[in-house]
Amino acid sequence: MGHKIVVEGGYLRFSAAHFIIFGGKCERLHGHNYTISVELEGNLTGDAYLFDFVALKNITRHICEALDHRILLPSHNKHLTLRARENEWEVLFQEQRYLFPARDVLVLPVDNITAERLAEYICGQIKEELTGQVTGHIETIVAGVEESPGQTAFYRERFTQGSGATLEG
Repeated sequence: MGHKIVVEGGYLRFSAAHFIIFGGKCERLHGHNYTISVELEGNLTGDAYLFDFVALKNITRHICEALDHRILLPSHNKHLTLRARENEWEVLFQEQRYLFPARDVLVLPVDNITAERLAEYICGQIKEELTGQVTGHIETIVAGVEESPGQTAFYRERFTQGSGATLEG
């Protein structure tokens, strides 16, 4: 690996509500104004560039738009019961019960809605979007999720198109 490009900030943001389950307890529902960064590392193409900045921004912005103004719920948390009902989601944790309008909810395939898992999820979404494009020279994708100034989680994944990706996170 010799080169790296980064897109971050600007309109690569989203606002969302969540709560985290940790130590057998459930945080209060709260929100963040998240800022996203994406890094691609690898070798230059014959045209002396790694990847089109505009295309990477558009891919990342599309992912941010899907997450924006949502209540994010984890589908793989062993402490939560999620039930999709007509026009709403019911969430159960011990004696607590939440009802959210279905149009406001986005259920993610993670075990907890932490900045670390959001970075992993976003990295996976970037990888999916890049698959099928001319990216044989890209070796690594890194996604960063800043949940507040000075607090950023990163997730790194090897990108080997055609032979499957291996996780480093």
